[in-house]
Amino acid sequence: MKNENPKSTLIRGAFWSVGTRWAIKLAGFVNTVIMARLILPSDYGVVAMAALLVGLIQAFTDVGAETAIVRMKSPSKDYIDSAWTLRLIQSIGVGLLMVGVSPLAALYFNEPRVEAVIWVMAVLIIIHGTTNIGLTLAHKDFNFSLFFQVNVASKITSVLITLTAGYILGDYRALVIGMGSGYITAVVLSYVMHPYRPSWNTKKIREIWNITKWLMITSIGTFLLRRSDEILAARIAGTAEYGTYHVGADLGKLPVSELGPAMMRAFLPVLSSLQDDTRRVNAAVLKTLSAVNVLTMPIGFGVAAIALPLTILVLGEKWTDAASFVAIFAIISTVQFISSPLMTLLVLNGYTKIQSTAIWIEFLFFAIAAYFLLSIFDLIGLAIARLLASCFNTGLILYFSKKYCCMNIGDMMLSIFRPMLGAIIMCSGVYYLIQNFKNSIDILLPVAIIFGALFYTFWCLITWLIIGKPEGLESTVLDNYKLKFR
Repeated sequence: MKNENPKSTLIRGAFWSVGTRWAIKLAGFVNTVIMARLILPSDYGVVAMAALLVGLIQAFTDVGAETAIVRMKSPSKDYIDSAWTLRLIQSIGVGLLMVGVSPLAALYFNEPRVEAVIWVMAVLIIIHGTTNIGLTLAHKDFNFSLFFQVNVASKITSVLITLTAGYILGDYRALVIGMGSGYITAVVLSYVMHPYRPSWNTKKIREIWNITKWLMITSIGTFLLRRSDEILAARIAGTAEYGTYHVGADLGKLPVSELGPAMMRAFLPVLSSLQDDTRRVNAAVLKTLSAVNVLTMPIGFGVAAIALPLTILVLGEKWTDAASFVAIFAIISTVQFISSPLMTLLVLNGYTKIQSTAIWIEFLFFAIAAYFLLSIFDLIGLAIARLLASCFNTGLILYFSKKYCCMNIGDMMLSIFRPMLGAIIMCSGVYYLIQNFKNSIDILLPVAIIFGALFYTFWCLITWLIIGKPEGLESTVLDNYKLKFR
């Protein structure tokens, strides 16, 4: 399988990864639609507050051991077991730290129910740390179907138990119970479905740390950047307002944040197999940059255009206030994903320090923007600050890719702004239709979506022909069509 053509490997890996994430998110979407009618926004707020603490502590302790294994061409058993051991140590440390700070978290959020939820999550994190590292080996060997089976099965189990508990309990406890069942199922299946059996080993921990220390610093910066708005929102707003903010942000980010990273999951191992050929690596990155943005941009901007009817349809009338957050976070997730292939290139070439620097500069930019915008626009100001910081970061990554990886700035800009311009025009047209025909929204919404899809497809094909048919999604689709036709 490793001798397969890199393009085919990437396409197959992206297929399985997208299938995995979308199957999981479809199950989660059904879960949200039903649970939003069973429990209140404040119930979501309680669990989301606890999850913020979990993410914060994990960011400060995540050493990226699994990434080190994926980057190595042929890791020894000592390396593999040391990575598993390091991850387990990290999970135990996170769990104990969560228990220790849980009373302080309850005081910070001004919500006493958070403390008990954090205790449960601490136990789940430790259990999750025992997951079989064989799943990482499967990832490295391009066996993405295994991820599909393990993750989808555990998610379906979680959803079924969450819904059952939701009908019985009718409050935030149902979310915690469902979350726990998903964690435990995933751990059990990781050992049932992969033959590798890890053992305690500390021989290579120091070497793994030398490889991944900058990844940990990047992880901290990424979390603070991506979730600092929620940390502030949870403090200045009540559980109901924060629940609205959190669920609206999640719904807005859902399509792009799941489709984009899923397509990119196979990218690092594929580039790793090409890393001795700089020209091929850069060509693959440029083609991927074009292809993934052609796919994700119309989705993100499209969700922003239909935010209000989408929110009412998915969550119900009592969640109308979340529509503004759905719209702006749909665009934020699109902008954040733009430079993902370039970030992967920096990691592959060992520029993790540069990547970390970009993240921390973006965080500083966000903090300054939030300071001025929060007092003017309240919670919406936090979201606007996130958007501005994400745009700034995209520019930084383009600059670093040109400087350190010899990428052509003109080619990168063309790969980004061609689909972006088409998506913005499409979004404007769809939004105009919806705003001017509100009385017929049930009929107009599918018409507006179809119009947007047809316009964007026409835009991509015409502009692709005009600029000389560069490598990208259009050429890949055409090549596959010709191959099947023959």
